[in-house]
Amino acid sequence: MLFAVVGVASLSLLIGLKFRAPAIIVATLVVILMGLITGSVLQLSVRTTIGSTLCLVLVAQTFYLIGLAIGLLRHRTR
Repeated sequence: MLFAVVGVASLSLLIGLKFRAPAIIVATLVVILMGLITGSVLQLSVRTTIGSTLCLVLVAQTFYLIGLAIGLLRHRTR
């Protein structure tokens, strides 16, 4: 789970730095689908699958906003 969180966080941070809203919508859908597929393959309970997927989506959204803020601050100083 730690690798998934780090991977999603770094990808979302990069998306926030380079792209805008449509890219994070697609990334969020990919995170949801991959979370559901992984939970199904690993035969996790529904509650565990939904909880871990929600956690990854929250990490993705948070780090997207952080990347967006950094990108806007970096753009403003130029």
